[in-house]
This record gives sequence, structure tokens and C-alpha cells, in this order.
Amino acid sequence: AGNGLLMSETTLNGQKTAHWKHRYPITTYLICMAVTDYVTFENLVPAGDDTIRVLNYVYPESVLDATWGTSFILSQMQLFNDLFGVYPFKDEKYGHAQFNWGGGMEHQTMTFVGNFGYELLAHELAHHWFGDKVTCGSWEDIWLNEGFATYLSGLCYEFLAPQYWQNFKRQRIDNITSQPGGALRVDDTTDVSRIFSGRLTYAKGAMVLNSLRWVCGDSAFFAGVRNYLNAPGIAFGYARTDDLRFYLEQASGKNLAGFFEDWVTGEGYPSYQLNWAQDTFGHLNIALHQQQSHPSVSFFELPVPVRFSNGQQDTTLVLQHLVDGQTFDFDLDFAATEVAIDPELWLISKDNNVQQVSGIKEEVLPGV
Repeated sequence: AGNGLLMSETTLNGQKTAHWKHRYPITTYLICMAVTDYVTFENLVPAGDDTIRVLNYVYPESVLDATWGTSFILSQMQLFNDLFGVYPFKDEKYGHAQFNWGGGMEHQTMTFVGNFGYELLAHELAHHWFGDKVTCGSWEDIWLNEGFATYLSGLCYEFLAPQYWQNFKRQRIDNITSQPGGALRVDDTTDVSRIFSGRLTYAKGAMVLNSLRWVCGDSAFFAGVRNYLNAPGIAFGYARTDDLRFYLEQASGKNLAGFFEDWVTGEGYPSYQLNWAQDTFGHLNIALHQQQSHPSVSFFELPVPVRFSNGQQDTTLVLQHLVDGQTFDFDLDFAATEVAIDPELWLISKDNNVQQVSGIKEEVLPGV
């Protein structure tokens, strides 16, 4: 099994020679070759008027598991094609070669996998956009590879198996916030365990992208990411974090400098305290406080979604939180009985608390 297209297989004097040919730019760590008594089979993924071939090399004893697991690659690849542009190496193939590691490795056009789990196959396929077509220009920015691949495996749940999406986000936020600090940018590129930190590079990388999507909006986020993937000098080459920021700013019209400073080079996360009161006319008074888990960030400026409900009706208000203790006023057409901060888990936060009070004291200057 190898990169690219299988051009020929010839047998002479009991020795078989396979000739593989790959004709896309490739970074050195994505070259592969594997040899054993594989069983091969293929999947065909519809892509417009064409099909993309998925060639699988698996151990004989694993054929049933592999046949089941790789069947999901069809819907996963179609989803990524729709969101991020057609599979970058469609003129050749995609494939899997089984090996004896516990996880996987996104060798270009021929991923090596230790098993055929849904999330693992999605993650390694996602790398062919994020990691293969566009490779991080420094280990400092490895989250551009691993954060995106992790997030795209989550998008397969959101769009294809939504019953698992909320739990995917919850698990990763819990992992990120299990410690008070830790930057997304790698500060010691000689430390392999730090480069490939599951908590920071993978989980935080994925959920920072989720928050960026929330801040930018769906349309701008996906458009900006597609522009990033296709940019001259980046496509089939190398990118840094500032490149991603540039294309997201261009698509959204927002200045994301503060966000990237807080979430890429800064450490920690916010915890929210929300106090609210509602009068008999439905008028809401809200005060939102924030504490930071690490001193590197003085305040996380974020749009904070808050859902008000009463068992029959609900509405989500977005609080543009710019200063601690900021107050907000809204009118609701129902009496709220329950309030939840960020119920859809767009933000990385922990230990949030909500309290209903008799009235809200003005805690910031009017107009702030």
C-alpha cells in the first residue's frame, strides 16, 4: 500500500513488485509504504458527476470490521466535500492501510489506521484538507492540523449523527477545563508530548474553532476556511495561525485580534456568574460577571448566549460581554422560570452559575 495511484503489479520469480505514483505536492512526514498479506476492497464516493475511489488494505481477520467501518467514509467525505471543497486528491484516490498502532496517521491518500472506528476514520480523512493539502508551517501551530481534524470529526456527528454532537463538545470542554492554564500555541517545540497534547492541541484546538464559528457566524466561518484552504501560497503548502485569522477576518468583517490573543497565545477560560430579574411586565434585567482561570487573560470578550425558558416557551439572547458586571435589558413575552448559559456549548467555560434576584443594580456606566 502506498501514496497515489497503483500503476502496476508485476510478478517475477515469485516476487511481486508494486509501482505507485503520486503527483501532488507532499510534505516529508506524509510519505508511506506498507507491505503484508493484505486483503483489498474499495468504496466509491459520489462526487458530482464523478466518483472518488477509496482503496482499503486490511488484515484478513479484520475484513468484517473494516467493511463496516469504512462504509461510513462515503457520507463523511461527501460532508467534507460540501463544507470545504472537493477532496483535494480526487484525481488519484483515498485509502486506508491497517497497521498495529492504536490510532492513525494521515499519510497522503493512504491513511494508516489501527482500527476502523467512526471518529478515527473521520479525523484522518479530515487531515487531507487540514494537514495534507495545507500543512502547519511550524510545530507551534500544530493545532491547525489536529484541531481542525478533531473538529471535523465532531462535524460528522453534528450533520450526520446529531445525537452524539452535544456529548462530543461536552467531553472536550471538560478535558480543556480540567486544568486552569495551557496555551493553544506550542511554546516548546522540542517537547513531543506538548506538541501532541490531547487536551490542548486536539481538544482545545477543536473547541476554539467551534467558538470562532460562533463569533464569525456559520456562513463567514465556512467561507473563510475555504478561502484559507485555497489561497495561493497556502494550498498544497504551509500555513501559520495568522493566515487563518486573516481569511476569517476577510470573510466575517470582524477584527479577531483579541480573540486570537486570548485563545491561541493566552491561557485558561472564563467562568460566568449571571444574575437576573424579571418584572410582571416581562422586562428582564441581567448582570453578567466573569472570572478568568489564568492571569494571562484579563477578560474574554465574547458574545454569550443565554437561554430563557418556562417549560413551554424559550428564547436565546446573545449578550455582547465586554466588561465584568455588564448589565443588559430585554423584554420577554413570557415569564421565565429557567435560565441556562451557553446551552449549545459554543464557548469554553466552566463553573457557570445563574441566580435569580429581586433587582439588578447598575454596575457599569450607561452606554458601555
